[in-house]
This record gives sequence, structure tokens and C-alpha cells, in this order.
Amino acid sequence: MPSPDSPLLFALGLPAGIVLWSFMEYVLHRFAFHEARGSNYGSREHLRHHGSEDTVLESWYLSWTGVALVSLGLIPLLGRLAGAADLGWGVGIGYLVAYGFYDLVHWRAHRRPYANRYEHMVRKHHFTHHFHAPLKNHGVTTPFWDHVFGTYVEVDVVRVPRRMAMRWMIDEHGEVLPEYRSTYELRGTRALDDDQREQDRALAFANQAPTL
Repeated sequence: MPSPDSPLLFALGLPAGIVLWSFMEYVLHRFAFHEARGSNYGSREHLRHHGSEDTVLESWYLSWTGVALVSLGLIPLLGRLAGAADLGWGVGIGYLVAYGFYDLVHWRAHRRPYANRYEHMVRKHHFTHHFHAPLKNHGVTTPFWDHVFGTYVEVDVVRVPRRMAMRWMIDEHGEVLPEYRSTYELRGTRALDDDQREQDRALAFANQAPTL
């Protein structure tokens, strides 16, 4: 990246890139992944993630490659063609940073206990999407766009199939830890055979919540 001739334009581009990724996060999740119903590679990988708690960030190298090409290639090129190269670089860098934040938030949601009120809020939003309404709550880092486009839904308690429970929320006996019981409850058994795996996959590809 060259040194900016106009630091102001570069600085203005950074928040614009963050907002652009936030919007694309919603659009890609809703249309390219869910409404595509497995018709492209990204959709198939995403719906497979819905069908199994053990699949998260398996194709991270592909998604990061795509985002890098857009943020460090396409966006700066468009900015240069428009006569605003510094603005283009700012938007591209902001876009890349925002994607990295999204990737971290999503990975932590599935793999680590939440550390603050923000994580608590976005996880409840995200797991309502996973376990109640796969065609709602498409925002991972913010529910803002779901409110804008009418895809926001809220539940009092997120009901999680026991076989799909995230490890951070359960104790050694497989029950929800006390600090999470006001937000999550487990249903069903941990039994998981080939028939159940196939049913979970079929429901995920049909954009339906897993059975409890």
C-alpha cells in the first residue's frame, strides 16, 4: 500500500469500509449462503456448519483469500479509477479489518465463553439464528441490518439441541453452566448417530432449525 497523498480521504475511507463490510456480512449471509440453498460452494459450507456444531472456520483460507482480493485489490482499484485512490485504500483497509473482527466474533461465539455484554448480545442473536430461525438474524457482529430489513427475531431463552451444545456453555455433566441458564437451555439427548447427522444436514440445507 503506498503512502496516502491525502490522509483525510484515507481516514474517511476507514469507517466507510467498516460499514460496507457490515452490510456485506448481512447480504452474503442471507442471500449467498441461506437463500442460495447449497447452490454454491460458500452456501454448502455454511449450511454444513449449521448442521454440525463441530464445523466452524474450516475453509478460513478461502474466505480470507476472497476478502483480501476484494479489500486490497478490487476496492482500491475502483477508488483509483474514480480518481480517489486514497479513499479506495481507506475503504479497503476498513473492510479487511471489519472482516477480521467478524471472523473473530463468530469463532469465539462457537468456541469460547463470552467476556462482555456485547458478546452476550450478539451470541444470543446468532444462536437464535442457528437453533430457532435460520432465515432470521443474519447479522453476526450487529443486529442492525436485521432491524433495517425486517429479519430480526428475539426469543426469551435459546433452546439448544443437547447434541449441538457449544462446549463453553456446559459443565462436565453436559448441563448448562449456572451463569448461562437465564439465556440458554438444552433439549433432547447427546446421542448422535448417522441417521441424526443426516437429518441435521437435511434440515440445515432446507433452512430449518434442527429438531430438539
